[in-house]
Amino acid sequence: MHKNIIISATMIFLIYSGSVTAGGDNRPTGSVSASLGNASVAIADIWSAFNNQAGLARVRKTELGFSYENRFLVKELGYSALALVYPVKSGTFGFSAGYFGYPMYNEGKLALAYARVFGDHLCVGLQFDYNTVRIAEGYGSRRFITFEAGIIADITKELTVGAHIYNPVSSKLATSCDERAPAIFSLGFSYALSGNITLLAETEKRISEKASFNLGLEYRIDDRFELRMGVSTGISLFSFGAGFETGSFIISIGSSYNMILGYSPHASISCKF
Repeated sequence: MHKNIIISATMIFLIYSGSVTAGGDNRPTGSVSASLGNASVAIADIWSAFNNQAGLARVRKTELGFSYENRFLVKELGYSALALVYPVKSGTFGFSAGYFGYPMYNEGKLALAYARVFGDHLCVGLQFDYNTVRIAEGYGSRRFITFEAGIIADITKELTVGAHIYNPVSSKLATSCDERAPAIFSLGFSYALSGNITLLAETEKRISEKASFNLGLEYRIDDRFELRMGVSTGISLFSFGAGFETGSFIISIGSSYNMILGYSPHASISCKF
């Protein structure tokens, strides 16, 4: 009983703050993004399969990754994600899957992406998504198909700009009413302040909601180890984390923090083949 009250109170807070929609949301994914305050639209890595598909074009090797976030230390609000990136001569293919929630309420996503480089400084990506939303107690399941797309452009040697749009057609969640998944637009940049310090910033706008702003800072200690921190006007105000690369493995861990609901630890690991 006490556990159900905690879960219900958390969900009410998230809905009130505008951080949970009726379903079909697009969640920033990967510990790198979470550690940087979710300022990830200009980053190119395996988790671009969720954050900006254009970044997949710069993944040079086949890579498999898994990510998990334990939102506010409540397992019913856990988010798991899997990504597989496969470069070919003409571009890069990406397959991704995500699951949020628990048996009483959950959201799932399966997606297929393709990205390629145009010239030396422009990347473009497109992805098709199959989304499900399930609510127990007789409410049933909802399914919809949508798409998302993004670009990443190198403006100078130090400055990279990224833009991404999710569900621009505002796909319907139900045929019986005008309930729709959110359309989300993100715009941001990555700027190399020095050889080992990078500043990242992003703004995200959802239809009928105020824009949120994310800011992150990454410090590369050496070729294998990185420290990260971020701030956001969204649900998680502060974030921090670290990344380590050894051999074919890339490991990232960290946590974000909300002053009311507490910590949300996260971790991701990927392997290059």
